[in-house]
Amino acid sequence: MKKIILTLLVLVAASTNAQNGVTNNFRFGPTPEDSTLCIRHSSNLNTNLKNSIGKNVSEAQAKEGLAIAFEAWSVLMKDYPVARVDTYTNGIKLLTEMIKRESDPAKKSEYINLLMGTYDQQIKYIDKLQEVTETKLSAGKILGKKALDYIKYHKNAPVDSVYSMLAKSVEIEKGDSEYTVTQNFMKYSVQKYKQDKSHSSQLVEDYLNAQEYIVEVIDRYYDDINRCRKKYEAEGDPKDSINAMKYEKMIDASRIVKGNIDAYFINSGAASCEDLSNIYGAKLEENKTNLEYLNKVISVMSMLKCTNEEVYLNAAEYAHQIEPTAKAAMGCGYRYYKKGEIAKALEYFDQAIELETSVTKKAELCNLVGYIYLDRKNFESARRYANKALSFNSKYGDPHILIAQCYHMGPKWSSDDFENACTYYVCLDRLDRAKKVDPSVKREADRYAEVYKKNVPPVDELFMRGYQKGKAIQVGGWINESTKIR
Repeated sequence: MKKIILTLLVLVAASTNAQNGVTNNFRFGPTPEDSTLCIRHSSNLNTNLKNSIGKNVSEAQAKEGLAIAFEAWSVLMKDYPVARVDTYTNGIKLLTEMIKRESDPAKKSEYINLLMGTYDQQIKYIDKLQEVTETKLSAGKILGKKALDYIKYHKNAPVDSVYSMLAKSVEIEKGDSEYTVTQNFMKYSVQKYKQDKSHSSQLVEDYLNAQEYIVEVIDRYYDDINRCRKKYEAEGDPKDSINAMKYEKMIDASRIVKGNIDAYFINSGAASCEDLSNIYGAKLEENKTNLEYLNKVISVMSMLKCTNEEVYLNAAEYAHQIEPTAKAAMGCGYRYYKKGEIAKALEYFDQAIELETSVTKKAELCNLVGYIYLDRKNFESARRYANKALSFNSKYGDPHILIAQCYHMGPKWSSDDFENACTYYVCLDRLDRAKKVDPSVKREADRYAEVYKKNVPPVDELFMRGYQKGKAIQVGGWINESTKIR
């Protein structure tokens, strides 16, 4: 077996001479006998792999089945490299299972190397393989999967090697990247910066790209949800409803990734607001007609909440003069807000929301404006924008937290202090809803909950007034929400 593995490693890595389908048009071989052999090996691979994986499979059965599957796969990789796409998908499953079951470190390492070589050969013959499948393969996606497996099986994986794979994958796929690939791309970019501080400017670029791509992923899932729901309403197929729920879970996971990407960059220490002002400020005037440069400044500094910096405000104003965009309009809004011209600032904020095309970013802008109103203690307007954010993105938890803060800061709707204290039940309701729709905000929601729990009515007063746990109560005034006694 070891001899076969080493031989195959050489064959996979080396250039192929006169292989079926590579240098000729015979995918399965030039003769009927070749075609028969190819089909037989494919059947052996598929059948034995399937029969070797499962809860009811004994160790002896699995070992024998995997050995037969491996022999068949080895021939397919060597003699029929572009005959079937599942040579690669099944090969990856096979090697993954063999790695999991192998206890000998040396053999395990050989299987891992074979796995990496399988990804490489699949990428090498990607164009030929695309001709034989309806589902278009992508070199970028394959490379991303290789990088994730490389990380999985190499505890001390070289940062440069992993980063290079992930960066190339993301560059090819952009917004079509798997969210786990995008997250790891950002993670390893930060690790590269920690090893080499000259990577700082590239880290900023990587952060911008990762943020843009993950938003595209989330927006795509929203499109998928809407498509599935419309199809379900029209045809009533339960599969469409199930698929919609699947995409909702993917949005939850993607939003967590989005938060992780922010955290990686912020915690990297690569760029404080002062650092960014120094980096971009020196070149701002000479680039005030360079829209690409200006948009980069606006994007980075707004993401890091450096919206009070003159460099950011100037860049936004220059960009807005060239081409009004959502980001530029937000920057102009901040400038007027800083000057105290609130009405003018809100005009620009509303323009930004109108100009934004991404529903995810629309929601974020609405929520941001809501916090501006909260800062001015205009609680009803803050809640209005929070609800507007939820109308664009129902899986966004932060607007619920914003509304909870509005109620906390403006709880007095009654002359009765006991009734006012019941407002905090509504605050807790909102925090629960935030965590339910968006797991990424759980920590922040729990932090606020600890504060709000201290403000609910005292137990003895609840008892004196005849209230019991679970009883409904209406919180009136501008809040006007029903809740339950806890």
